[in-house]
Parts: sequence; C-alpha cells; structure tokens
Amino acid sequence: MEARTFEMEFAKFIQKFHQEIRDVFIEDTFHKREILAHYQLAREMLEELADSVLTEFTVNIDKKTSVETIADRYVQLGIRCCDDGLSYSEMVRVFILLKRHIWLFFQESNFAGQPFDVRSIVALNNRTTLFFDRAMYYFLVGFEQTESENKTEFENMYNSFLDRVLKDVKIKMTSTS
Repeated sequence: MEARTFEMEFAKFIQKFHQEIRDVFIEDTFHKREILAHYQLAREMLEELADSVLTEFTVNIDKKTSVETIADRYVQLGIRCCDDGLSYSEMVRVFILLKRHIWLFFQESNFAGQPFDVRSIVALNNRTTLFFDRAMYYFLVGFEQTESENKTEFENMYNSFLDRVLKDVKIKMTSTS
C-alpha cells in the first residue's frame, strides 16, 4: 500500500470513528483533567473543536489543503477564545490531547495491526503533526491579535517604554563587558 493511500485511508478511518474518539477525548480533557472546567461553555467548545478536526481529517492532513484554510479556521478560534477569556496554555494542551487521542485510537484499533511500511507510518505522523502544529500556531496568532487589540493606549505606551528601557540596559551591559 502506497504511503499516500495509507494516509488517506487512516484519515477516513478517523472520520468514521470520530464520535468515539471525540467522546474519549472530552472525558479525559474535561472530566479527568478538568481542563477548561471553569469555562461555562467548555464542553460545547471542546465538542466543536474535536468535531471539526475529526470529521474533516482527510482535508486536514491532505497535502493539497492550503495553509490559509487552516489559518482562517484557527485564527478565528484564537480570537473567540481570547474574547471569552480562556487560557491559551490550556487551549494548546487541548490540541495536544486531541492529537494524542487520535494516535491512541490508532494504536488500539485493528487498523494499527495492518502490515505497513515504516515510511508510511512516519509520513502519516508527519502530516498529522504538521496539521496540529499549524492549528496551534494560527490559534495563537488569533489569540495574540485580539489580546493586543484589546490593550488600552496607555498599556501600549507603557509596553513601548519598557521595551526601550530593556534595550538601553542591554546596550549598556554589553558595552561595559
């Protein structure tokens, strides 16, 4: 079986069992680890995130999918989470756990027992990792954009002042060394 076919067959497999993966992921994230437990709409948001990743997994890991497609979706998620006052570190952990649950499901399923070339598994891992890396990066971009837009003029001036002071201190320290 060629690597490309293997990747897409795996993606279809994940889509087929998305409900099962989503439920285990939510149980672990929300109930066991209590990530986002303080957020009233956490369960709904986790379900939306898991559904969008898992039901469109063939698109998400496909090399033909543009970076802009991923960027648009996850910048918007970052904006939403910042506006809702969520912790970006908790959200990054959510992404990591979702990726982990996809791989745990793969390992525990019969699909993982199929005879595949090691290169196929590595290619699949690389495509999955690339998708999640991009999703987290663009999530943080959206989060940071919103965070900086929400700062007052005074906060921006104060931060600029601090940056200048830090640069001046570094220049003085390197010239005396």
